[in-house]
Amino acid sequence: MTPSTPLLVVGGGPAGLGAAIEAARAGLPCTLIDEARHLGGQIYRTPSDGFRVTDATALGKDFTNGERLRAEVAEVADRVEVLAGTSALGVWDGREVLWASEHESGLIRAARLVLAAGAYDRPVPFPGWTLPGVMTAGGVQALMKTTLVRPGRRALVAGTGPLLAGVANRLRLAGVEVAAVLEAGPPWWPPEPLPAAWDGWEFMADALDNWKALVAAGVPVLPHHTVLAARGGRQVEGVAFGPVRPEDWTPLHGGGRSAEVDLVVVGFGFVPNTELTTLAGCRHRHAPDLGGWVPDRGPHFETSVPGVFAAGDGAGVVGAEAAELQGRVAGITAAEQAGALPADEARRRREAPLVRLGVLAEAWRELDARHRVRPGLADLATPETVVCRCEEVTRADVRAAIDEGAKDLQAVKLFTRLGMGPCQGRQCAPPAGTYLCRVTGRTPSDVGRINPRPPVKPVTLGALAKAEGIGHAPATDPLDAVGGGAS
Repeated sequence: MTPSTPLLVVGGGPAGLGAAIEAARAGLPCTLIDEARHLGGQIYRTPSDGFRVTDATALGKDFTNGERLRAEVAEVADRVEVLAGTSALGVWDGREVLWASEHESGLIRAARLVLAAGAYDRPVPFPGWTLPGVMTAGGVQALMKTTLVRPGRRALVAGTGPLLAGVANRLRLAGVEVAAVLEAGPPWWPPEPLPAAWDGWEFMADALDNWKALVAAGVPVLPHHTVLAARGGRQVEGVAFGPVRPEDWTPLHGGGRSAEVDLVVVGFGFVPNTELTTLAGCRHRHAPDLGGWVPDRGPHFETSVPGVFAAGDGAGVVGAEAAELQGRVAGITAAEQAGALPADEARRRREAPLVRLGVLAEAWRELDARHRVRPGLADLATPETVVCRCEEVTRADVRAAIDEGAKDLQAVKLFTRLGMGPCQGRQCAPPAGTYLCRVTGRTPSDVGRINPRPPVKPVTLGALAKAEGIGHAPATDPLDAVGGGAS
C-alpha cells in the first residue's frame, strides 16, 4: 500500500514553508520534505550542527527571517510532518512522488501537491570557470551560512544585480579582501535616482546598505564589467576582467585587466528548478523575466495539472519575500480545495498576500529590465572551454553539432552527450540554449529544453533497495520516449 497525505509540500524554503504553515493553520494536515537537515532553504540556511548561535543579529536578516518561519512551523507542528534530509526524485500521475533519504526511499501519494523546488545559480562558462576557487554566489552564501568559514583570502566578485553587493560585503566582513565587484549591467546604486517601485522593498534597502559599506571600505564597484577568464594550476591564482558592451554585454577584450586572487565569485542570477513540474506533466513556457522555463499557473499558483501547485523561485525567480507569499496563497487554496477552509475565508486570507505580490512584481520587473542576462556573455567561452562539466563537452563540440544539423537542445544532447551527466543539464543547458539561439537565430522556445529523467537527484542503490510503500510500479513514465514530456 502506497502511503498517502492530504497535502505534500516539496521544498523547505520560503515558498514551501509558507504553503505548509497556511494549510496547517486551516486544519489541513500535510507532509513537507526537504533535502536539508534544517528548514529554511538556500536563502534561510542555518549554521551546521555543532554551532551554537549566541547572537542572531550577527547572522543578518536572512537568519532572522528564517527563524520567524521556523517558529511559525513549530506552532502547527502537530499538523505538519517534516521529512528532513529527503529528496524528491520524480513525480508520476501528477501527484505520486518518489522520495529518498540517505538510507531508504519510497512512494507517497498526495491528494494535492505543492512543488517549491527553488532555483539554482545561472551558469555562465568562461575560460577557467571549472578551476577550484571559482564559486557561484549562491554557493559562497551557503558555505558561509552553514560553516561560517572564510572561503578565500582575496576575491573578485562578478555578475549582475544587487545580490552581488550582499555577497561581496559578507566576504569583506568575514575578513576576505575584495579586489573588485564587477557589474555587467548598468549601475543600480546612487547617485542615480531609485525607481519608485523599489521604495519599501527590504531587498533593495539591504543592497544599498551593503553598497555603502563597500564604498566606505574602498572596494571598487565597476559597472559594465565582467570576468573574462580565471587562471591557475590546481586552483585559481588570478583572474582577467574587463568591460562589456552595454547593449548586449559582449566582452570587449581590448580593455582587460588582471588581479591576483584565490577566489572568484560569479552571480548572474538564477534559473528555476523545473524538473519536478515537468515530470508532473505541467505545461511550461519560456519567461526570460522569470529566469527561463517556468510552469503555467493560475492566479492562485495552481499549474495546468489539477491539484498541483508551483510556488516560489522554482516556478519563476521572484525573490524570497514573494516566494513566501506565493507559498502561502498556494497553501490556502489547497486547504480550500480540500474542504478545510470555506471559500469566503480563503478569499479573505489570500487578499493581503496577493496585494503585496502585485507590488513586488512591479519592483521585480524594474530590476529585471536592468539586470536580465544579455546574450553577449555567450562570447566569453572559447572553443576550448568546457561547457558541460559532467561529460566534458567543449564549446567546439557544441558548435560542431550545430554545424551537423542540431537545431535544439535535445539534438545537441544526442550529438555530444551534453546534459547526460548527474546534473541533467542544470549546469550546461541554460548557457548552451543561449549559444544555440545566438548562432542559429532561433528563439528559446524553438531550441527547447533537455528533458529530465527520474531520479532527478543522485541516489544510492542502497536507498532504492530499501523502498517503502511501493506496492506497484507507476502506471506511466511521463517521459517514456525521447523528446517526450510536457511542453
